[in-house]
Amino acid sequence: MLTQIFIYCWFGNKVKLKSLQLVDSIFQMEWPIMDNSVKKSLLIIMKRAMIPIEISTVYILTMNLDSFVALLKTSYSVYNLLTQ
Repeated sequence: MLTQIFIYCWFGNKVKLKSLQLVDSIFQMEWPIMDNSVKKSLLIIMKRAMIPIEISTVYILTMNLDSFVALLKTSYSVYNLLTQ
């Protein structure tokens, strides 16, 4: 079960990083030679892409590597409490 959760968190983290990379990719294009309507469209896309895409569960927990590490720490702490 831990492996399944890790896979979701791993790919959720990759989606977040790729969405953050989109702004840099647009900025590195040859956008100064494009016409104004394309520039406006790219600007809107860049503005939206500044907020990363995150996959969440039940609108509470985001699926990324930080969440996975927090889940491991919490489950280990609960396990230690239950064994004592």
